[in-house]
Amino acid sequence: MQTQGESYPMSITELMEMESEFSIKAYILIKADPREIPSIMLALSTFDGVKTADVVTGPYDIIVFAELKNQDELGRLVITKIHALEGVREALTCVVVKV
Repeated sequence: MQTQGESYPMSITELMEMESEFSIKAYILIKADPREIPSIMLALSTFDGVKTADVVTGPYDIIVFAELKNQDELGRLVITKIHALEGVREALTCVVVKV
């Protein structure tokens, strides 16, 4: 949302600073071993920041929607928690941006 005194287009630095004041949202697309999907879903339900997780058809097996305080927290969720789950083959993170 534009506030008084802001002009567009904003630089990437300004956009990142503005984003850091709020939360970061992302979709995390997971390829998984089908036998491990139930345990992955259970683990995802316990992670802070995970708002939804759905098993889907197509090239990915699970799509997660996460909302966290900042990019660092998102990185920790994906790298130290999701990638560490047994059965997770790949996780693609798609950060929501404002246009």
